[in-house]
Amino acid sequence: MRFGRSARAAIIGFALTLGAVACSSGGDPNTSAPPSADAAGGLEKTQLKIATLPAIDSAAIYVAIDQGLFEKEGLEVTPQVVQAAPEAIPMLVKGEIDAMFGNYVSMFAAHDKQALKLRILAEGSRAAPDSLSIMALPDSPIKTPKDLEGKTINVNVLHNFQELALTQVLKANNVDPATIKYVQVTFQNIMPSWKGGQIDAAYLGEPMVTAATATMGARKILDPASGPAAEFPISGYVGTQEWYDENPKTAAAFQRAIHNAGKLMANNREVVAKVLPNFTQIDAATAATVTFPYFSSNDNPVRLQRVADWMLEAKWLTKAIDVKTLMSPTTSG
Repeated sequence: MRFGRSARAAIIGFALTLGAVACSSGGDPNTSAPPSADAAGGLEKTQLKIATLPAIDSAAIYVAIDQGLFEKEGLEVTPQVVQAAPEAIPMLVKGEIDAMFGNYVSMFAAHDKQALKLRILAEGSRAAPDSLSIMALPDSPIKTPKDLEGKTINVNVLHNFQELALTQVLKANNVDPATIKYVQVTFQNIMPSWKGGQIDAAYLGEPMVTAATATMGARKILDPASGPAAEFPISGYVGTQEWYDENPKTAAAFQRAIHNAGKLMANNREVVAKVLPNFTQIDAATAATVTFPYFSSNDNPVRLQRVADWMLEAKWLTKAIDVKTLMSPTTSG
């Protein structure tokens, strides 16, 4: 089956999205302006270099730039694009960047292994209904979640957020997660592996869900962002504890800008669609139709604690993590 231009762009965009790997509170940031940098007593530094991913999930930083929200806080932010979060961790530790955008599972694992002492600066994205999907081909015998038992499903990286969230949703649907075989499949090989029978069901995210439905007639079997994994936190903006201790006012200004971007994005889909073609390979037509994740406009240690608790349950951590101790104080309204 051949894909049209928009469908190909959607598939490429999804690959970048998971390599990163809206129920935000409303309100226009311009109606309740936060204190300016000068009013806050000045910033420790005003120029920041932030490692980002060419993914939908990292849109807030680009919206904040496009809408002048960083400038309003006295910040000049330069994104430095990397293809996967692990690339940026050594850069963060060496001080080559000020902060990075990445998925929490990778960040908590690095913190657990003492590869870095983590400080969460601001939440980024959370899974939204229909933004992720376990899908079957039209002629597949898989009709219900129970039919997934004993089947092979792709993930982009083993032992990461895809598998972590799906395990909880499978249990909630009376499916034994231990029977699922996960295989790591590169993005360009998902479709050939699926159509060739190497995987029984495909674990897809937007914009690939839209592309598979439209071009292949694929059927949704289960939403990995449902039930216990509803609004599952995927990615956020993090730095080191040392950097945070040296730059607390700068960190607070950055957080305010990201939170205000989240508020703006919740009420105005167009501001997200506008920036996506600038840092992803998602074209304007696809950006206008895909399901976005939720973009956080506040930080919530309770929902984020789920990630660490599930990682500990899966034995992906050597010890419990109290997420609240890693989070920055919320300075935005």
